[in-house]
Amino acid sequence: MTNNILKKLIRSLAIVAAAVPFASYATAYTPANFGNAAETLTKQITLPASFGEGVNTVAVYCQADVMSTGNINAVNCYENSPLVSMQKTTESALKSATFEPATIDGKAVPVRMQMRVVYSLGGTQAPIVLLPNLGTLQAKYGTHYFAPQERLDTSDWYAHYTTKERGDGKLFFAEGKMTRVMANIEADGKVETVSTIEAALRKQADADSIESSLKKSKFIPGFVENKPTAMHYIAVVNYKK
Repeated sequence: MTNNILKKLIRSLAIVAAAVPFASYATAYTPANFGNAAETLTKQITLPASFGEGVNTVAVYCQADVMSTGNINAVNCYENSPLVSMQKTTESALKSATFEPATIDGKAVPVRMQMRVVYSLGGTQAPIVLLPNLGTLQAKYGTHYFAPQERLDTSDWYAHYTTKERGDGKLFFAEGKMTRVMANIEADGKVETVSTIEAALRKQADADSIESSLKKSKFIPGFVENKPTAMHYIAVVNYKK
């Protein structure tokens, strides 16, 4: 009897041991990175002598679709109305840059990446600095954290949103009315919760549609010091004509 019990116990332990590698397996993510973007911007952009009286630094906020090849398929930029606009020149330069694509278990995947391009005149900071986030979590994580990047190899929220009759907002920030919806992205890239931050006048239906679409999206998680980290992502549409 004792021998039979011992044999069953050994078999059970062997089954558990065999299952452990599968149970502990974690998907390996790497976010898209800038590749030769800084070099490309430096070559293509000539900074003005001045951004305006007392203005030494200008930040341009951008969102780019980084393909699995590292090429940029689309880019939208926004700035807070400086006297000297850097928006169009930034968009143009980024389109010709080659990024390092995001990967999942070593396989390149297309993503939508949020970033800032910071231009500085004088001082100790480099003239052009790229940051892989929009700065909404800078107080918590510092300047160089990676914001979550939405995967474009699945049904991304904006494509799903624009298939609906009421989905008439344009992607990313712009002057004028906006609808913003926040998703909390876990360290495994899954969407945990979504909530509307702002629904432009008479655009609650858009917010509801974006919420529904975001729940189906998948992400490369945010990263802090090379570690996947839960953080929020904000989906934005604008209604500038």
